[in-house]
Amino acid sequence: MKNDDLRADRDELDHFAPRTPAKRSNNLVMQVAAGVFLGGLALWLVQLITTMLYAKLMLATVTFGG
Repeated sequence: MKNDDLRADRDELDHFAPRTPAKRSNNLVMQVAAGVFLGGLALWLVQLITTMLYAKLMLATVTFGG
């Protein structure tokens, strides 16, 4: 090959302004915590209702329209 020296040149960092690191706001932390809590509560309620319906079905106490 004609050009075997294929090393990348360093970028000039002089014209790039350094970014300040973004701080997470406390609001975002509270939203994530509330989402996790409400999601867990919803899953618990679904499990409770499913267990109650399954118990009624096993005891044959489910009545349909009567």
